[in-house]
Amino acid sequence: MLSEISLALTAITGAKTITEGLVAERDAVKIRTATSELLGLLIDVQGTLLALQRDQAVLNEELARHKKEKSELADRLKRVERTRQEYTDYERVLVAGGHCVVYAAKPDEHRVRHPPYLCATCFEADQYSTLSLQMGTQKKPGRKLVCPASALHTLALPRGSWTPENLCPVEKSVQP
Repeated sequence: MLSEISLALTAITGAKTITEGLVAERDAVKIRTATSELLGLLIDVQGTLLALQRDQAVLNEELARHKKEKSELADRLKRVERTRQEYTDYERVLVAGGHCVVYAAKPDEHRVRHPPYLCATCFEADQYSTLSLQMGTQKKPGRKLVCPASALHTLALPRGSWTPENLCPVEKSVQP
């Protein structure tokens, strides 16, 4: 009977060892499965994080571009305001007997407008170009007021002996 008890005890110990081995294997499988799932989630989180970092980099570039643009626009606005202050005494008028529209200084006490005249097209685009009187040639007679900023802003003067002096008197202003 002692040998039977010893045999039963050995069998129980063996069963216990097998059961512990099976439980350990079951736990190891659960741990590997959980670890695998966590690694998958970690990879997804890393991918999302990388996408967010790319988006943030793009947004930072846009922000920098907008800040630079804002700074440039503020500088341009300051320049335009300074220039407008400089040309507050100018108004849109007809010269050369009503044939040309320019910006000229407001008349003095003798109702005379003195050169320089400014190109009306450039002036309205916040650019300030002084028109110059250009005499004609034998091939191309006549005189004209020429804008140095653009050849398209040339104003042909009517025939006759036009000089800078007789361009000055102007009686009426023109509304833009």
